[in-house]
Amino acid sequence: MLEAEIASLLSNLAGQILGDAWTAVRPRLAVLLRLRGRRQDESVLGELEEARATAGTGDQDEARRQIEGLLRPVLDAIAAEQTSLVSEMRELLAATTAAAPARPLARIAISAMDDFENHDAELSAMDGALAAGRDRPGPTVLVAYGPRGIGLTTLARQFLIKHRDEFGAGPELSAVLARDADGRLPDAEAVLDGWFRLLHVPAGEVPADLPGKMAKFAQLTASGPVFVLLEDVALASQVKHFLPASAQSVVLVTSRQLPRSLAAELHATPFRIEPLPPEHSKRLLIRSGRLAQYAASHGAAIDTAVGACAGNPLLVRIAGAQMLFDQPYSIGEFVTALADRSPGTRLGAFDMDERSGAEIFDAGYRDLCRRAPDAAEVYRCLGTHPTGEFDEDVVAAMAPGLDGGARGRAIRTLMDASLVERTGGGLYRLISGLVHAHAAECARAGLTAQERASLRRRCVNYYVDLVERFDASLSPRHRHDPAGGYTRYGLLPADAQDVMVEELVRRRQILKAVVRAAHEAGTETAGTEAEWYYDATWRLAQGLWTFYLRCGFHADWIEVYGLACAAALECGDLLALARMHYGSGFAHLDRWARADPAAAREQFERTLELVGPALRREDASAQETEGWRRTWSSVLEGMGLLENRLGDSELALVRFDEALSALDGVDHPRGKALIALHRGPVLRKLLRFDEADAVLVAARADFLALTPPDAFNAAKASARYGEVRWAAGRTAEALTAFDEAVAGLSKPRHGYQRAQILLSRGDLLHAQGESGRARTDWSTAAELFRAAGSERVGDAERRLTAGPDRPDPGPASPGGADR
Repeated sequence: MLEAEIASLLSNLAGQILGDAWTAVRPRLAVLLRLRGRRQDESVLGELEEARATAGTGDQDEARRQIEGLLRPVLDAIAAEQTSLVSEMRELLAATTAAAPARPLARIAISAMDDFENHDAELSAMDGALAAGRDRPGPTVLVAYGPRGIGLTTLARQFLIKHRDEFGAGPELSAVLARDADGRLPDAEAVLDGWFRLLHVPAGEVPADLPGKMAKFAQLTASGPVFVLLEDVALASQVKHFLPASAQSVVLVTSRQLPRSLAAELHATPFRIEPLPPEHSKRLLIRSGRLAQYAASHGAAIDTAVGACAGNPLLVRIAGAQMLFDQPYSIGEFVTALADRSPGTRLGAFDMDERSGAEIFDAGYRDLCRRAPDAAEVYRCLGTHPTGEFDEDVVAAMAPGLDGGARGRAIRTLMDASLVERTGGGLYRLISGLVHAHAAECARAGLTAQERASLRRRCVNYYVDLVERFDASLSPRHRHDPAGGYTRYGLLPADAQDVMVEELVRRRQILKAVVRAAHEAGTETAGTEAEWYYDATWRLAQGLWTFYLRCGFHADWIEVYGLACAAALECGDLLALARMHYGSGFAHLDRWARADPAAAREQFERTLELVGPALRREDASAQETEGWRRTWSSVLEGMGLLENRLGDSELALVRFDEALSALDGVDHPRGKALIALHRGPVLRKLLRFDEADAVLVAARADFLALTPPDAFNAAKASARYGEVRWAAGRTAEALTAFDEAVAGLSKPRHGYQRAQILLSRGDLLHAQGESGRARTDWSTAAELFRAAGSERVGDAERRLTAGPDRPDPGPASPGGADR
């Protein structure tokens, strides 16, 4: 190997050990060191990790020198003494030259902080508490508390900006833990599910229950810094669910009142955030309203506005923004509006601590109505929206009288007025829950009951169309679709599907809130209006199935389908009710916490209670009958999966056979192929190898015959066929099947599944005495598992060290249905 190649490899390795790509390159280096077979090399990886940690303290140059000093003798010795490994070194050079891009790091989006004012003393005290907390085990917990609008979120983000470099490559995670309008606290499991996705944990490796999720989060955060922002905490007990394990981590809590037990239980340091002094309020007002040139000529008006804001930064920003519209006239006009004592919004409705809040909001809103009526209309629309977060398309649906240009100008006006901010990914939000509450009051005061009802219905209808459009793009599975919503859309290619899933992830909290709002609207209305909302509720749930299944958002899935079951019962659509019970059961089956098997069985049995009488109806149309038969087959398939997971292979096979029979005469080749995919491994466990072979070979052919071909499930069928052939002692045929499966999972998005098959193929190769090829498969599997954020990287690395734990294939996981 040429010296230039060694120098390039050394430089590449040093750069990637110090960067995010180290996780992708580390397994290859580990394999090279193991193949070298020198006992003195065993400590090198650990020493490299220590050097990486040294770089985290800021001394990058020293860390690079240390890394190169560790690796140079090893690489030189291999090149000189073990020429058989030179090809491995060249492969490592290629890998480091074109390393896979690092997965995106979880980051809290922070907009420009040019409106931060004062609180320097609090920031300094928080810095001191952070430094002191480094000496204690566990994360440093800081609590900033004060009245609404006092700037707790702004302070928290200013603190993060100040210390972001210290956290380096550590993730930043946030959650809003406030009670909703009905007094419900956010589900801790749902919050952690979202965080695991941000941390790139494969959905199949997320624990099923809250204690397991908390333990998993602690494991993931046991080393290195993590920043956690918990906003609007209502109870001290909420915080314990979200504590990282590393002593380098920080948990910053914001709350309206100090949760006192935090100090005793978590050694939290509290900081009460006081209103701004008048001089600082004035500076913020002048900056927010760009009033510097009018500070002298309009000093009295500015002072009046400052006094009305009572030191509340949110109110100061809103007041300053209102003075921007038509200077200098707007300054005096806003102060005049402050003196208007006409009835405004009811103070208690949006829970302001001071009367000044209502005065500022009302003055700003009256000014908005006069200067920008389109913006005022959008503001009222947003007051009826279930969340403060929204996109421009829902505004278009709720305000159809505004064209694109007027709509865009209205949103920009609200942004200029410090009422709305952009959050990224095409989404916006009202800057505070206080603003959302005021917008809701303006809608109640300024619109008739009929107008508000129309807005709510247009909003819900928009989201029904959105989830059905997105769901149709993600899966060709069967839906109950009496409204014909899915007929307008088709399946998208796999890469485009990934984009759609991320769009849904960004809207996850909005969509759950809309389901709740639709169901609530059904309870508040009557007749056909109530029926429409109940219908919308179960349609929303049905449209979220594929999204929840792919992402493993079980807490959301179970809650949403619970509402959908109640809604379908109310609207009288028994097929919808059956499918919602089936969907609820499948959510429990897929999660598999302690109580889930019984819950899944209960929901499946409720489905069967509805299916039986429906299939005996003589007046049902052919379309209705097919829908019921598909539902019957689906629930029997689900019961087969349930029995298989509970260990009863004989009963599982009976249920799968019944599910297949239920589809007699129904044109549903994908559904039949999926049932076959489940039957194969069960037949294998029952040692009925020839039947399993035939079933899986046919399933693979059926998946490839679909339009478009389902290459992913065809590859799964090949992999399961390989397991059957291996268990039957037909290793050559098993190896060919594994080769087909690996080839069928060539896309980067299938890296995790590809790694699983490579692990099995490596075990088979090892059993046949082909240790070199086996190690190649295991090392590639380790790299793919690491890239996927999977804990199974350890399985691959253990094989590289000591060989496979088991020389024969274990029972295949039955997987899930999506049909």
